[in-house]
Amino acid sequence: MAEIYLDQASRVVTKIYWAGEITDADGAVTAEVKRCRTSSPQWISTANTYTATKLESDAGTYEIIIPKSEVPPRFWINTLEITWKYSINNVQTSHKQIVEVVRPYVNITDAIEILNVGTDASDPNFKSYNELKIAERYARKLIDVYTNQFFDERYIKESAYGDGTNTLPLKSRLLETTYLLREEDIVVIDRGLSLNNFGYTIKVSDTEYGVYVDRANLLDNIVYTANGMVPPTINDLGSGAFKKGYKYTAEGWYGWTHVPSNVSEACLVLMQQYFEKDRAWKDKYVKNISTFDWKFEFLDKAHTGTGNLYADQLLAPYVVNGMVVI
Repeated sequence: MAEIYLDQASRVVTKIYWAGEITDADGAVTAEVKRCRTSSPQWISTANTYTATKLESDAGTYEIIIPKSEVPPRFWINTLEITWKYSINNVQTSHKQIVEVVRPYVNITDAIEILNVGTDASDPNFKSYNELKIAERYARKLIDVYTNQFFDERYIKESAYGDGTNTLPLKSRLLETTYLLREEDIVVIDRGLSLNNFGYTIKVSDTEYGVYVDRANLLDNIVYTANGMVPPTINDLGSGAFKKGYKYTAEGWYGWTHVPSNVSEACLVLMQQYFEKDRAWKDKYVKNISTFDWKFEFLDKAHTGTGNLYADQLLAPYVVNGMVVI
């Protein structure tokens, strides 16, 4: 899937195929851009239309510049749906392209400076902007897989089963108290509607990977009994608000508002690794090659890390259990 970076103008390119051949359109090519998110409920904006520019160097190739306004700084939007419209041999037709909006784990300008990459095509160390984006994507996806988490902001749902306590662990990092909480698919908390049928106030846990019941304003059993009321089960030893075996779904903002410095540093290290000449062998987990007997030695931890010891050490504090509890 194509990617563009969050909160900046970006170039998007398409090629027109007709009967299996790359073909120029009869005339103008337009692109209708809709902003949407993949999480449910899915939201799609009204389309903005742009006129594409033909690349003279490549047959049937057109581009548009997505303005910064299409990719606002917070991730209500995580994909763009682009409908390219044109005419071929006087036949009106179109095709769709999905573009993912992502936050890079390191600024490309910083990467150019720190990795000592040349910006002039005549420089032996020259790397194009597109090559640097590909390297950043390579590093970012390695980091996500190794740490079992993401380092941007996403509005998503997380589900887990209650275990009879007042805490509900979740596998992704919460940024703020959930907007919606469902118990067995029934909404019990809706912040937007100021609805709380759960009976308790919930907060983000100290670990930030879950929610818990705020007991600060709860009355103890003596107060309930003195007023002729039955104490709630949450006050009972061994009984909690998140009922054992019940499915809970917490919907809201997850992730990180800023990429941690260690993650950015690891991204730079892995970008450098991407450009190394022996990366093709490393990607195959080869540690050593003997040219006499063609003996291959594989890394012991080939299947558990990023392929770079320093990057693994930088990322170690951010590795979370990848088990999904649903």
